[in-house]
Amino acid sequence: MLAKGSNMHHMRTWVVRLHGDEGWERVVAALGPEDAATVRSVVSVAWYPFSTQHALLRTIDRVLGTGDGELARVIGRYEADQDLTIVHRIFLRMANPAFVLEKAGDYWSRFYEAGTWIVTRGEGGTSARGELRDIEPVDELFCLYLEAYIFRMFELVGAKNVRGTHSRCRCRGAEACVFEGRWD
Repeated sequence: MLAKGSNMHHMRTWVVRLHGDEGWERVVAALGPEDAATVRSVVSVAWYPFSTQHALLRTIDRVLGTGDGELARVIGRYEADQDLTIVHRIFLRMANPAFVLEKAGDYWSRFYEAGTWIVTRGEGGTSARGELRDIEPVDELFCLYLEAYIFRMFELVGAKNVRGTHSRCRCRGAEACVFEGRWD
């Protein structure tokens, strides 16, 4: 499976903003040689192995964090901020936040070459459930990153008091990763 370089580019931008070029060099030095060569020359519009994105996220979390996955969440929120422009936010505020997840399939394909989203809205228009299927390789930190990204997108389009769970995970043997969100 391939992922667009824009995600790794955003990760690099986040690292440099908070930890400087030295922090970025520490992260790259801790990667394996092949992944290090890839991330040094990443281009936002090019496609790269999904496993390299996983390796970069894990290495950032280990080198600059505590290795508990929390930086994956922080980076997921940061990337949602970067990806959803002001124009998108204004337009999407006119729709229900569940619309964001419903359009995830189209949006997803901008960044990943594989994966299928099945989305359902809850009654009352204050919840949504999304199932992500057909992605390989799976990675727990990527799931934390994606959960934070999705729920941040809800906030960016006007959802208040967002609460969410990643109730089922491919990493724990489920057929799909399931993300469920509620808001006021």
